[in-house]
Amino acid sequence: MTSRLRASALKLLVLLGVCAQAPAALADAYPSRSIRIVVPYAAGGGADAMARLAAERLQVHLKQPVVVDNRPGAGSVIGSDMVAKARPDGYTLLFNIPALVQAPALQPSVPFDPVRDFVPITTFVSAPVWLSVSASRLKAADFAAFKEEVQKGPARHRLEYGSWGPGTTNHLYGELLLKSLNIQAVHVPYKGSAPAMLALAGGETAFMLVDYITLRPHVESGSVRIMASTGVRRHKLTPDVPTLAELGYPGFESVGWGAFFAPKDTPPDVVAKLQSVIAEITREPQVVEKMVSLGYEPGGKPQAEFAREVHGDLERWRRTIQTIGFKPN
Repeated sequence: MTSRLRASALKLLVLLGVCAQAPAALADAYPSRSIRIVVPYAAGGGADAMARLAAERLQVHLKQPVVVDNRPGAGSVIGSDMVAKARPDGYTLLFNIPALVQAPALQPSVPFDPVRDFVPITTFVSAPVWLSVSASRLKAADFAAFKEEVQKGPARHRLEYGSWGPGTTNHLYGELLLKSLNIQAVHVPYKGSAPAMLALAGGETAFMLVDYITLRPHVESGSVRIMASTGVRRHKLTPDVPTLAELGYPGFESVGWGAFFAPKDTPPDVVAKLQSVIAEITREPQVVEKMVSLGYEPGGKPQAEFAREVHGDLERWRRTIQTIGFKPN
């Protein structure tokens, strides 16, 4: 009897040892087949371009095919929900921007929780947006002059600001700016960043909050001027431009990021491996050069740090949306 008990105990110990080694073995074996990166936006945009850059380098580092799968629709909800419901094995990943954490406050029935249903892996890029004015509509050369002009100048009676759609980051920040300055302006949504930028440069709108890659050629031509940026520190591309936060306007601290997420319950060792490889990619000189040329800063944040940022952004955007009184359709 004692011998049988000892044999059974030995088998149990062996089994427990195998189970304990399983996560490490999974991480060592990962990846053993192709990885899919779901981008919940149409091909050709900024998020898509960054996801494809990441995919190209991940394929080299992981020695497995990495494919980008564009699944646009419903403000990124369709593609994001696909990943939330995918098998948590590290072979289906999400590349998204802050629309992921804005969605629950903007839409009445989002089928996922951006914190509960995803594991934040790391950022790939980040960037603020810049408050910019049409040179043909406003005379202001800096933020103080902009504030004076839109509050007390003749232009205050006919202000319009552009965005690339209701509920987008630059629309939400535009409404927050109106509230912060106690001014009124008509929101003019466009079908994408390119037509919205052309409208600003051509004087159809007076101001807009916009990304640098869209903005740069028009700043260089003199048709648009930069007043301020979002974020908590000045950007390397515009060191002389203050942030709205340093000018005393709270609520503009969040910056845009393009980042990777996995479905909840993805093994921690797999998440750690992905974070490490992506962080390594963001330090490669040719990748950094490409990012900087497009107005982005390289990412690669530690997983825990990025998870805290996602939690913070979720709450900040919820407060912003409540403050401006945005009502979902």
